[in-house]
Amino acid sequence: MKKIFYIVLFAVVLTGCDSLLQEQKPQNSVDPTVVFKDAPGARAAIIGAYDALQSASYYGVDFLLLPEVHGGNLSHTGTFPSYAQFANRSLLNDNANVTNMWAQIYVGINRVNQIIDKVPKITDPALTQAEKDQIAGEALFLRALHYSNLVKYWGGVPLKLTPSDDASPSKIILPRATKDAVYAQILVDLAEAIVKLPASPSNKARASQAAAHALKARIHLYLGQYTEAINSATSASTGYSLVGNFLDLWVVRNTSEAIFELQFNTVDTNSLSFYLLTSSTGGRNEVRPSGGLVSAYLGTDARRILSTSVDSRLRYYRAATDDDNVLLLRLGEVILNRAEALVERNTGSDLTDAVTFLNQIRNRAGIGNYSGALTQTAVRDDIFLQRRLELALEGHYFFDLVRTGRAATTLSSPIWNNDQALLPIPLRELNASGGILTQNPGY
Repeated sequence: MKKIFYIVLFAVVLTGCDSLLQEQKPQNSVDPTVVFKDAPGARAAIIGAYDALQSASYYGVDFLLLPEVHGGNLSHTGTFPSYAQFANRSLLNDNANVTNMWAQIYVGINRVNQIIDKVPKITDPALTQAEKDQIAGEALFLRALHYSNLVKYWGGVPLKLTPSDDASPSKIILPRATKDAVYAQILVDLAEAIVKLPASPSNKARASQAAAHALKARIHLYLGQYTEAINSATSASTGYSLVGNFLDLWVVRNTSEAIFELQFNTVDTNSLSFYLLTSSTGGRNEVRPSGGLVSAYLGTDARRILSTSVDSRLRYYRAATDDDNVLLLRLGEVILNRAEALVERNTGSDLTDAVTFLNQIRNRAGIGNYSGALTQTAVRDDIFLQRRLELALEGHYFFDLVRTGRAATTLSSPIWNNDQALLPIPLRELNASGGILTQNPGY
């Protein structure tokens, strides 16, 4: 019996949507020997690869909200035990949400591995070399994104770079690569993706060179490679501009600031607003903005209500339709990445330049120019604060705490220990590996 490669296509409702997305017909599963034989199959496969991001175990809920609970931006106010473990910093290695996040990310990796392996071999004249290259570039970008998420939360993980027709994560019987090896592969994939991707996407649901540069800037920042982060952020910024009103980022889809935006609609929904909002506004209030996050904003900050008000609206607020888009890469983050890298490099005019970029974010928020001391420590601290306020509920704060060494001094209730910087390797995967996978410390 032939193995089945699962591809769930999503319906896309998007102004300016290109014909590639419009042509695809939904299908639940296809034989790999069928889907990778012609142009329609290749196009269906890449749409299925993007669909993997939409899962509730990924950007549909957990990968955005759980880091915010873990880092203290969100308080757990509901009843789900798996969420309570994050809030209490008492994670078990059989936590269902952790297990499902790991599994879903590897499902996404297997989909793009199929594309990278098989699309270049298709001989259909309707599939030009340029389109093959673009599809392969999108797959490489997505693989880099998946591994960047795995390495942040689990450290070194199995590097699966070849496809399996059976996409079950428990079939991945590989040892853990080192953290450095995972990051090296991410940068290799992004470098190749940049060569193959279009400079400007036909819509923001698809990867572009700018998206690859933006992700590359984030990776270099995490690795402490500051000049490379500055250069990548500069490349990512070309052709994009901050929206004047912060509210528009969440009310208007695919704005001038959006570099890569995950599309949801009334067919392909998510539960972000349902988890965040109160029952009076259509939610279950499983989590809510913490007192610490609320008090971090000035009263005049235009970002405050969008990050704290569960009774009126948040960044994810469409509880009636459950179709809030998710901004995976946007110019606001790129600007802050660039400013932070300048501060950390701190040569020549770097501090002054960093403040110039920082002020773009502060002025858009309505809180005025930076007025503190022009020292590395002072500017660094304000950039860290603005990252928290600007990117709240977007899944960055916990990782910022860990990578900057602030977790131990910031997360005191419950008491932090360094083992909590990584999630447990799921018990299911450990058992399936027969001893090949090893557990993270503390679990």
